[in-house]
Amino acid sequence: MSARVDREKWEVRLRAIGMKGKLPAVLTEKVIEAAVRSPIGTRYMLADGVIGGLALSVKENWRASFVFQYRTLAGQPRRHGLGVAAPGTLAGARAAAEKLRGAVREGRDPIEERRVARTEARAAQASTVRRYLLDTYDPVVLVHRKDGKGTKARLLSNWEPLLDTPLAQLTREAIERVLSDRKAATSPDGCRVLANATLNRDWAMFRSMLAHAIRDGHLAALPILGKPEAIHGLREEPRRRYLGQNDTPEETAKEDGERGRFLKALKTFESKEPGGGEFLRLACRLALNTGCRRGELLKLRDEMLKLRDLGNERIELPAAVCKSNKGRDLYLNPDAIAALKQWLEVRKTLKVQSVDGALFPGKLECWEDRLSQREFPRLCVEAGIEDLTYHDLRRTFASLHVQGGTPLMEVQKMLGHSSIVVTESHYAYLAPSAGKAAARAFRVS
Repeated sequence: MSARVDREKWEVRLRAIGMKGKLPAVLTEKVIEAAVRSPIGTRYMLADGVIGGLALSVKENWRASFVFQYRTLAGQPRRHGLGVAAPGTLAGARAAAEKLRGAVREGRDPIEERRVARTEARAAQASTVRRYLLDTYDPVVLVHRKDGKGTKARLLSNWEPLLDTPLAQLTREAIERVLSDRKAATSPDGCRVLANATLNRDWAMFRSMLAHAIRDGHLAALPILGKPEAIHGLREEPRRRYLGQNDTPEETAKEDGERGRFLKALKTFESKEPGGGEFLRLACRLALNTGCRRGELLKLRDEMLKLRDLGNERIELPAAVCKSNKGRDLYLNPDAIAALKQWLEVRKTLKVQSVDGALFPGKLECWEDRLSQREFPRLCVEAGIEDLTYHDLRRTFASLHVQGGTPLMEVQKMLGHSSIVVTESHYAYLAPSAGKAAARAFRVS
């Protein structure tokens, strides 16, 4: 025999399945037939005795199959299934096992090769990156995420050059090329269009989808190990833009600086869309006076408004609305309270009425577009202000608090940041220097 067999165990197993007389020294068709017909209520294996590593595996329920056992070059044990054992299948199992032994002697890993082959087959079924994103990743993963629609839209837009590439044929070079092109994009004045944080976020979203494709068995491995060279070393510098950032004390006093022009234009702003200019006035005043995010604003409901608690008026944001998945309260000053009460009156005149307590009835996309695409940009033009986004009003709220001496820990709570580190990275540079004041006041004699 070319394979060693434990003779004692071999004979015990054969007697247990009912074989009598002189026992065969190796697996035979009769042994297989006896093993299948005589279950003994326990799992066991019978080595072939002819092909090293080949064995008959019999389960408690008498189901039997052939397996080939081996070790990789790294010493990892492997067990490769060869199909169901039945009368007439032994010769085929030995031929298959001998072929696998040859592969192992060449340093290959048959199980890994089979896994890769299956992955490539699944990738072929998933077809292109676009099809995997739309048919698998979106309905299985993104649909359960808070910003799933936005993530899908960004993936479709930012990675458009790769969408029609077969998933299994994605290469490092192709990914690097997309990131390099986006990094090199410049505006007419020669400045880069995309910030470092945007480029890093682009790759993080795409990598997350590829990682899911690997777990799902549609992709063998990531085309890129580590961070792409195109964005390697890019530090994410937080955006530091707030209303009135460059106003002089004189401009602030006369209200003709950036902040003054913005508030003056906001006061007289008009719109032909539902709610007129009151919608934008409420949105801007809440952002400036509470630091709420756009997504939090648009998901407000009547039950979150606590306007009758005199002296403690607030908005109670539930965890489901907040980016950090932690609820928080937005305390309201008189300006924010007045804006909310005014909007509640205006809401009664809208053609589409709220049936579930939504502060902004109808499709959220319509209200969001007014802030991001239509009304807020027009307001900035009327105020003569450039490079200002709606989110910068939240930054204005935080910046003014920090400049006014509010501790960063308190600013973190008001903004709903997940960590004080996030708050410090964005606003610590604005904090008054306590050390400088203390040094000037210190006296020894």
